[in-house]
Amino acid sequence: MLLAGALGVLLTLSLLRAADHSQPVLIAAKDLVPGTVISDADLGVARVHSTASVIATLFGADELVHVRGEVVTTTIHAGALVGRGDVRDVGAEAAHRVMSFPLPRARAVGGKLTAGDRVDVVAVERNTSRSGYVVTDAEVIAIDTHDSGPLTGGSDDVTVTLAVDPATATGLAAALDAGTVTLVRSTGARPLHDAPLFTPSGASG
Repeated sequence: MLLAGALGVLLTLSLLRAADHSQPVLIAAKDLVPGTVISDADLGVARVHSTASVIATLFGADELVHVRGEVVTTTIHAGALVGRGDVRDVGAEAAHRVMSFPLPRARAVGGKLTAGDRVDVVAVERNTSRSGYVVTDAEVIAIDTHDSGPLTGGSDDVTVTLAVDPATATGLAAALDAGTVTLVRSTGARPLHDAPLFTPSGASG
């Protein structure tokens, strides 16, 4: 009886191993933001059970050599699967530009932003009170909150880094020069259509 039970357990284990169709794939070892050039330290391996069509969208563990040196194009959080659409060759047109600028904490959602959040940028021009959206649904790449301490002077500014395109970069630079800029967190919100655009006084168009 005991022998039969032991044989049954061994048979069950053998069948489970035979049915294990999981595949080793690459995952992010830490949060990866757009513009990151991937190194070995950025990646880990996990086994996943899925269909062949889903597995085909991911990088297998044996493809590390091909992913090393690629540029991340979208935020990949620690532990998330690395998809083939998440990276591009260095210099590829799909890679993001990034832009950083300081803002008072109160105008940057209290500094409570994280990489991967989406924000709208609103500007108000000094003296004229002209206002409008500089950009909508921009991705936050990073935020440095300058935590206060004995050597920081208690700065209330934060430095925000956004993914931008050339037009967004110039518009944002103009808005920062012309007036007051505020971030509105739009993570998960419906996209804005026909939002009033910010145009500084004297700008053409």
